[in-house]
Amino acid sequence: MSDAILFEQRDAVGIITINRPKANQLNHEVFEEFRKTLDIIELNKDLRAVIVTGAGDKIFSAGADLTAGFGDYSPVDFLKRGQDLCNKIEYYTKPVIAALNGHAFGGGCEIAISCHFRFIKKDARIGLTETNLGIMPGYGGTLRLQRYIGRAKALEYMLLGKQIDADEALALGLVNRICKDDKVMEESFEFAQKLVKRPPLAVKAILRVMAMSPSTSPDFHLQVEREELAKLFVSKDTREGLTAFMEKREPVFTGE
Repeated sequence: MSDAILFEQRDAVGIITINRPKANQLNHEVFEEFRKTLDIIELNKDLRAVIVTGAGDKIFSAGADLTAGFGDYSPVDFLKRGQDLCNKIEYYTKPVIAALNGHAFGGGCEIAISCHFRFIKKDARIGLTETNLGIMPGYGGTLRLQRYIGRAKALEYMLLGKQIDADEALALGLVNRICKDDKVMEESFEFAQKLVKRPPLAVKAILRVMAMSPSTSPDFHLQVEREELAKLFVSKDTREGLTAFMEKREPVFTGE
């Protein structure tokens, strides 16, 4: 693994750090190492949640490293790799928290909004700012931003290339929590610690159902919900949860 992506295991939480000073910009190397790291975490049953952050304390990620070109890839292939990574994050089977320890612009914002949760420091900003460079979002931002803040606001912010401050992002529902500037990782980890105690199979099922496209018919959505719940009914975790409830104790879930 290169130094472009750093990985740390802290208790049952995997921490992925985008590490390309000064702006943690994205390139093929970042995409590839990020994907490999997610694959490793997914196979590790001891890891039950993921935090994604950026090196330093100023920028989570400023987006694609356009000055480096596309390497051996065509622009379309390069963009597809970024889209594939964001899709992998969105459909990941373990909860992923974006710890926005700094600004998240362009592709950095697209990675952040692919995560299941976003914690942002007070003086950080987030936004799909590509039009300031005469381009547009290319890693799925046009698909995801409108899910969080609605079509009209998403169009407004993308067309204007607006940087959204933390307070407005929280009001829009784009982030989950604003943290003091030096507490983003601490609060993200505390939240992750709560998540890892939840039943892994139930968490995985909820993530799968919630990741379904908004265009999915209600009938099919509810069918998948029924099927996922039916699987949980016969799991050891469900038996443990019910037994612990009857015995008035905290359940210990194993993901079986």
